[in-house]
Amino acid sequence: MLNARCRFLVLTVVVLGLCVLTFDSEAFAGGANKAFAGKVVILAKVPPMRFSSEGAFVSFLRHNSVKTVSQNIEGTWEFETMAFFKRPLGDYEVEIVFYDVTNGKSEGQRRFVNSYTQFTQDRTTQTLSGKTKLIRPDFDANKTYMIVAQNKGVELARGEFSTRGITQAEIDSQKRFAKEQAEMEKSMKDLQERARQQQEAERKRQDKESKKVADNVF
Repeated sequence: MLNARCRFLVLTVVVLGLCVLTFDSEAFAGGANKAFAGKVVILAKVPPMRFSSEGAFVSFLRHNSVKTVSQNIEGTWEFETMAFFKRPLGDYEVEIVFYDVTNGKSEGQRRFVNSYTQFTQDRTTQTLSGKTKLIRPDFDANKTYMIVAQNKGVELARGEFSTRGITQAEIDSQKRFAKEQAEMEKSMKDLQERARQQQEAERKRQDKESKKVADNVF
């Protein structure tokens, strides 16, 4: 049996929690680490805590990996990740870096977005797993991002994914439209109120004139 144990941390920027996965050493020598070494896999659902075999673990990763993440009702993007290092970490610290690569992946084209540092409990770990939550305004819809796990500037694993949903520009446009509509409705109400006040003033003036004429007659 392959067992996974994790300790969740609360990170306020882009991550809800991250945990270190520890497996039987035979598993690392097998398919999973060979198949995904140097990659960060984006998963559509939470991995189970146990797998019946090494093959079951690899199959789960292959069948549940995704390249596109859709925004949820909160307007954020949440997904599971698994990073597989090409070699044992040899340290307790991993930096997770996000780049916007919508316009290209080269050093000159990609744009740094955000990063955070994860401390592990095992220097020999080769796998890092966690739940990621991307929030605005750092991240946006209809973009392509690269996620890189690195240690002291040396890349350990990387992956890519695209976000889908309503862009920040569209949200801002909707907010501006709603604001303009509210201002227009307020202006109309103000005009109607002024018109009512003018009509009331005119009625009172006419009543006063009529009373004055009536007094002069009698």
